[in-house]
Amino acid sequence: MFNFYLYNKSYEKANAAQIEENLKVLNDLVIAERANEDFFWKNDSIWSCNTKEGNFSDVVFSKIHDRQLSQQVIPRLLQTIPSIPEEFSSIDEFIGSSYKIYNAFYGAVFDDPSLINYVTDRKTYSAYKNKYLYEITPKTLWERKEILFSNLILCPDVESNLKTVGAKYLHQILNRLLELDKYAATKWLNGDFDYCAANKQTSLRISPESKETMKQEKYRNMRMFKMPDGTNKCFDLHIKTGDFRFYFHPENRKVYIGYIGSHLPTIRY
Repeated sequence: MFNFYLYNKSYEKANAAQIEENLKVLNDLVIAERANEDFFWKNDSIWSCNTKEGNFSDVVFSKIHDRQLSQQVIPRLLQTIPSIPEEFSSIDEFIGSSYKIYNAFYGAVFDDPSLINYVTDRKTYSAYKNKYLYEITPKTLWERKEILFSNLILCPDVESNLKTVGAKYLHQILNRLLELDKYAATKWLNGDFDYCAANKQTSLRISPESKETMKQEKYRNMRMFKMPDGTNKCFDLHIKTGDFRFYFHPENRKVYIGYIGSHLPTIRY
């Protein structure tokens, strides 16, 4: 979860033109292009804060050049953003609050615009999201799976797999998953998944289990994993990365990840 709090003091240092441009971007982020993981908040005191050109509400309704933006868009935008009782005075106070996981101030003018937690426009918004999107824990990797991967689907058992693996190997795991996701999205354009082609075009080491192993019911059962719809499938293909194995099932241009963990027993191992 990414939290963005409209910071009153940042508007105190802004003129009408800066506020107009800042709220145009905010409308895009909140209304037009809203990301599921983004949450925007405000305290109602924002309406009464003093800007360089007067009271915030007066500037919005009488000094913004774009009348449609002033009279229709911004009021609807600010009504859409939930009001909270807290009025944060510093970014550290917001970060230490009950709003999790990652917190930033959104506003027009900041004393130190280089601080990653100060978001003023689309560029700083993207920089903030990109920095923290890949700073992961087992919990956030699971929570952000739909954001991180376009063609990979992590099956239910993977959530507990990630907790077992722990934080030490998470970036190694994430890098392998991202590489597989990129291959599926850009190279697997039609037909059945070809693991040999994937091996030639990536650094992934994909292989199926041996026929001898799969003939043994006990070993085959170890590779049965639950799909998101609750059904069970046999996951034969796997990626080898050190001591880890990533078992996956490709279907309809999606790659279902059923298991991430240590080497599973085989007829020879």
